[in-house]
Amino acid sequence: MIIRPFRPGDATGVSILLDTAFEGQAELRLVQALREADQIAVELVAELEGHVVGHICFARLVAPEGWLSLSPLVVSPSQQDRGIGSDLVRAGLDAARQAGAKAITVLGAPDYYTRFGFTLKAAENLHTPYDRDYFLVYPIAAGTSGHAGRVIYPSAFQGI
Repeated sequence: MIIRPFRPGDATGVSILLDTAFEGQAELRLVQALREADQIAVELVAELEGHVVGHICFARLVAPEGWLSLSPLVVSPSQQDRGIGSDLVRAGLDAARQAGAKAITVLGAPDYYTRFGFTLKAAENLHTPYDRDYFLVYPIAAGTSGHAGRVIYPSAFQGI
């Protein structure tokens, strides 16, 4: 398996993956809208034997400035529990740091994301439209842990 940057030729494979791995099409519509609006900062795929088996996307937040949102992470149901998701998260966080991200938010299972350095505590002073019990921050730049302010998502998140 290799993890590499998304290429335009991966769009169909990623769409099929998102459509089969999630109930409903919210994540598929989100990724398509983010791409169309050029609101993706980092996008990676996991490829196995020429097939896309995993995908991770980091969207640029409107605020705080320089922050990203991990939205979404997906692994083919037939390939889960093999470490592909963890490898994608680690590679994505590294790529986001290299791209200059100040911090990264995620809406997800704390038991899963805390192993990578995301914390609920770092997010406690942020105002978000999402459930606080599942809203975590991965601080990168000084002062981002415990930052107070409103998290504003790009327009692609509207109605998702």
